[in-house]
Amino acid sequence: MNYSIGEFARLCGINATTLRAWQRRYGLLKPQRSDGGHRLYSDDDIQQALNILDWLKKGVPVSKVKMLLDRPEEEYTNQWIFLQEKLLQQLTAGRIDAARNTIYDSGREYPREELVTQLLRPLRRKISANLATTITLRAILDGLIIAYTSFCIEGDKKAPGDNYLISGWHLTDACEVWLEALQRTGQNKRIDVLPHLPGMLALDMFPGSHWILITAGKLTSTQVKQTEQWQNSVKSLEIVIL
Repeated sequence: MNYSIGEFARLCGINATTLRAWQRRYGLLKPQRSDGGHRLYSDDDIQQALNILDWLKKGVPVSKVKMLLDRPEEEYTNQWIFLQEKLLQQLTAGRIDAARNTIYDSGREYPREELVTQLLRPLRRKISANLATTITLRAILDGLIIAYTSFCIEGDKKAPGDNYLISGWHLTDACEVWLEALQRTGQNKRIDVLPHLPGMLALDMFPGSHWILITAGKLTSTQVKQTEQWQNSVKSLEIVIL
């Protein structure tokens, strides 16, 4: 069976821009072409894409994946620890531009979900001590995360997609809202971020939006009732409990 690039992207969970980059820059995936010149992907291409994602989840840079696909018997060590240490060293040395480039480059090399779960969240945990130095480092890192997420969100808004509102609720760590948003970029979602809910929320401003509510800990009975009321005001409501 053949799939268009849009269908293929949905099946594999990879955005179309990334697929084109894999083919053009790294020689990964070689789809056929229709008579009109459009890319056509096969079931074998789907399996190949899943193999590529598997290597990326292990921390292999996309530039190295083709070699490993050609020679699957070779071992490759996990690179996430290396990237964490590299980014931490850049931050500690005050090389903020270099740290920014590392995050942006990693965003092009790896799926966004892996970038969050394997690099950014673990690094934030490493620099969570209540000391002046670590507090400053984490503040700088959070600023870079917010800037990169905003960049990805704005890029997604150039293409059609469903509207999403992602907000925090009784959440002390506002950066977690941005990390949750970052994981969902590149998936045909037009995202707006509301780090904190105001005391009075006019959800009727977002009638056509899917709402993702980020909170911490088990919901109380009062909070459950509140979410039931909110569900009537938006297209859909998803609760993410950290």
